Amino acid sequence: KQYYKPMEIGERLLVIPEWEQENVKGQAKYAGKVPLILEPGLTFGTGSHATTRLCLTALEKHITGGQTVLDLGCGSGILSIAALLLGADRAVACDIDEKCMDVAYENAALNGVGRDRYTVRWGDVVTDQALRQELGGPYDVVVANIVADVIIPLSAQVPALLAEDGVFLCSGIIDTRADEVQAALEKNGLHVFGRREQN
Repeated sequence: KQYYKPMEIGERLLVIPEWEQENVKGQAKYAGKVPLILEPGLTFGTGSHATTRLCLTALEKHITGGQTVLDLGCGSGILSIAALLLGADRAVACDIDEKCMDVAYENAALNGVGRDRYTVRWGDVVTDQALRQELGGPYDVVVANIVADVIIPLSAQVPALLAEDGVFLCSGIIDTRADEVQAALEKNGLHVFGRREQN
């Protein structure tokens, strides 16, 4: 907590640790920013990691208002909650860790996001067909900030979850695995139109 401070990410987002809220209020330098309040608990996703930052800046670019979003491997819920705060209409988040459900719903509540717009589920999207059916779709944006070893098998499931002009944002891929991930995405009918690196 000592080192986790408010972070400006992209052009619009300001990630604020829950215990720093009072210090941020009324600060002119943060005027006009979209605040995202976060209590990460024991799950992944504070906004300080390069992969999370890459996803947040990509979401900022692709969420123009009214979209539906699916966050696979949601951790703290940071990406799906950010999408809603940036103007998405509805978001569904999923993780293989059951404790992420409570953490993501708590973080949503901290940001005034209710269950009418936000649904969190747990389970393995790659192996659980019933879960995939429950997630439904199609979604305008699917985001997965995981690792190459999960994104590769996931790439076979994503096209069925995506709207026709939908966008799949995936991150967490170390540079030495990038080509392998790209080959898997293309093999499953996805077209890679952008690639960004950080650290």
